[in-house]
Amino acid sequence: MTNPSPPITIRKYADRRLYNPASGGYVTLADLAEMARTRQDFVVVDAKTNQDATRSILLEIIAAQGRR
Repeated sequence: MTNPSPPITIRKYADRRLYNPASGGYVTLADLAEMARTRQDFVVVDAKTNQDATRSILLEIIAAQGRR
């Protein structure tokens, strides 16, 4: 039985930038949308408060997809 890997933690900064410490670079909503489509587990955490911001980011992704 394989042990599932922990989700990737994305840090959300006040200037709306999203940073992936695992890859050492910034990511976009499109990058996160692709991660969701490929079923990569990730969580988005507010960098200042450490609160979970995943739901709000997923809603932003859905809203952006609806505009296209």
